Amino acid sequence: MRLRIAGNGAAGLNTDIDSYPFSPYELAKWYVRTYLKRYAAHIFVAFVFMSVQGGTLGLLSYMIKPMFDDVFSLKKVELLHWVGLLVLCLFVIRGLAGFVHRVITAWVGERVLLSLRDDLMRHVLTLDSVYFDDNPPGKLLDRILGDSIGLNHAWFGIVSTGIRDGISVIVLFWVAFSIDPLWTVVAIAGAPLLIFPIIKVHGFTRKFAKTLRETSGEIALRLDEIFHGINAIKLNLHESPQMDRFLDKSRIYRRAAVRTVAGQASLPALVDAIAGLGFLGILMLAGRDVIDGTRTVGDFMSFFTAVVLLFDPIRRLGSVTGAWQVARVSLVRLHEVLNNRPAIVNPIHPEPPPADLAGSDIVFDDVSFSYGGLAVHTGLSFRAEAGKTTALVGVSGAGKTTVFNLLTRIVDPDSGTISFGGRDISSMDIATLRGCFSVVSQDSWLFDESIRDNILLGKPDATEAELERAAEASLVLEFTDSLPEGLDTPAGVRGGNLSGGQRQRVAIARALLRNAPILLLDEPTSALDSQSEEIVQQALSSLMNGKTILTISHRFANVRDADKILALDGGILAEEGTHEALVVRGGLYARLCETQFLETR
Repeated sequence: MRLRIAGNGAAGLNTDIDSYPFSPYELAKWYVRTYLKRYAAHIFVAFVFMSVQGGTLGLLSYMIKPMFDDVFSLKKVELLHWVGLLVLCLFVIRGLAGFVHRVITAWVGERVLLSLRDDLMRHVLTLDSVYFDDNPPGKLLDRILGDSIGLNHAWFGIVSTGIRDGISVIVLFWVAFSIDPLWTVVAIAGAPLLIFPIIKVHGFTRKFAKTLRETSGEIALRLDEIFHGINAIKLNLHESPQMDRFLDKSRIYRRAAVRTVAGQASLPALVDAIAGLGFLGILMLAGRDVIDGTRTVGDFMSFFTAVVLLFDPIRRLGSVTGAWQVARVSLVRLHEVLNNRPAIVNPIHPEPPPADLAGSDIVFDDVSFSYGGLAVHTGLSFRAEAGKTTALVGVSGAGKTTVFNLLTRIVDPDSGTISFGGRDISSMDIATLRGCFSVVSQDSWLFDESIRDNILLGKPDATEAELERAAEASLVLEFTDSLPEGLDTPAGVRGGNLSGGQRQRVAIARALLRNAPILLLDEPTSALDSQSEEIVQQALSSLMNGKTILTISHRFANVRDADKILALDGGILAEEGTHEALVVRGGLYARLCETQFLETR
C-alpha cells in the first residue's frame, strides 16, 4: 500500500496531526503492509506465545474454585500437591511464553526499525536541495532517529500488550461469566463511564506528544547549530545566550514530556476508579450470596480472583490507547517525510548524453529562475564553448553559483532551456548528467573518513594506481607522505584535521580521479592564504588541462586568462568578452576591477 500526498520536496515539517489527509486507520494499515507483513510468520509465533501467556491467568483463576471447595473445605489433603504442582506449571509456562514472545518481538522490532530508517535515508537523499533549506538538519535527524525509534517502541509495545492482555481479558471474562453472569455485569457496570474521559484524554495526550516530538527536533537543531558554530560562539562571547535558548527549549520539552506521561497514566487511573466501584458492587451482591449459602466460597474466590486479575490487563490496555496517540504522532511525521516528492526527477524515457562530451558546448537560452519569490535570473543566455574556460563574475548575489546549480540540476529553471551538446539537460538521466561534471568549490566537502576515502568519492572503483596518480598530481602526497598513516590518515569532521589548503588539494584529487569532461570551479582558493593559494593553483593546473571549464572567482589571477568572461548583474548577463576587451569597454567588469572585485595590475 502506497499512500501519497502532493508535494514538491520543499514542504516544511510542520504537519497538523489532526488535519493530516490520511486517517489513523489508513496509516496503521500502510505501516503493517509496508513493514510488518514480511515478518508475518514471526509475528504469528509471537502471537501464539502471547496468547499462552495471557491465557494462563484465566486458568489460574479457574483453579481457585477447586482449591477452596475441594481442598480446603473438604480437607482433601491428597489433592493439595496436585493443585500446587498445577499452579507451579502454569507460572513456569507463563514465564517461558513471556520470554519467547518478547525475544521474537524485539527481533522483529529491530529489523522493522532498520528497514524504516533505511527507507527514510534512501528517500531523503532523493529530495531536492530546496527541501533541506526548508527543513534544517537537526529536525531531520530527530525524525529519522527519534521518531523512528519512538514509533517502533510504541508500536511493538502496543502489539505485545494488546495481544497478551487482550487474550487475558477475554479468558478472565469468560471465567467470571461462567461462574455468575450477574456478578460479571455488576463488576463492569461502570465501564461506560470511561468513554468520555478516554476521548478527552486522547486529545490531550496527542497534543502534548506532538509538542514533545516537535520540541525534540528543535533541540536537535539548536545543538547542531551550536556545535557547528562553536568558534563563532566563543569569539563573540555568546555562550550564555546560546545556553539560555537551549534551556528554553529543554524546559518546553520537559513540560510536554510530563504532560504526555500524565495523559498516558490517567487512563489506568480512571480504570482503577471504575474498578473500585465494580469491587464494591461485587462484595455487596456476591458476599450476600455466599453468606446465604446459594454460592460457595470457591465460587466467590474464583470469581474475585478473575476480576482482580481482569482489571490489571484492562488498566494496561487503557495505557495502550495513550501509547497509540504517541505512536500516531510519530507515524504521521515519518509518513510525511516519506511522501514528499522531489520536483527534480528523471524523464520517463531519458536521452543518452552527447556522444562527444569533450566537444560539447553548454548553452543557457533565456533562462529564468527565482527562489522564494525572489528573482535570481531573468532571461539569462550565454554559451560556454567546449574545451575553453568561461569565467563568471559579479557582485555577491548576482547568481553565479546558481548557474552551477542549474547546470547540474540541483535546481531547475522556471523557464528557458539549458543544453549540453545540443541536448536539453532535462531530457537526460540525472545521474548521467551529473557524471559529466567535476566540481571544486570553496567548501571542499570532506567527510569524517580517511583522506583516501575522501578522494575515492570521485570514483569509488578506482585502482590504487589511479588513486596514487590523482594524489600526486594534486600535490596531496606532498603532505600525506609525512603523516604516519599516509593517505589513510583521518580527515576529521569536515576535514578538521587538515589545513584549508590541504582540504582543497584533497578536493582537487577527487575531481582529478573523477576526470569528468566539464570542470566547475566555485571560488576554490577564496579562503586560502597566498602561499596555500599558490600550491592549490599548481594542483588546479593539472586538473584543468583539456577540460571545458566554468569558473567563479573574485580573484584576478583566476579570471584574466579565461577565454570568455561573463559579467552578471541583477540576474542578467550585463556583458561578455575577454579581460582586455571588457576593461577597455569600461562597463561593469571594469568597475569591478577598479573596486573590491579584482586587481588589474
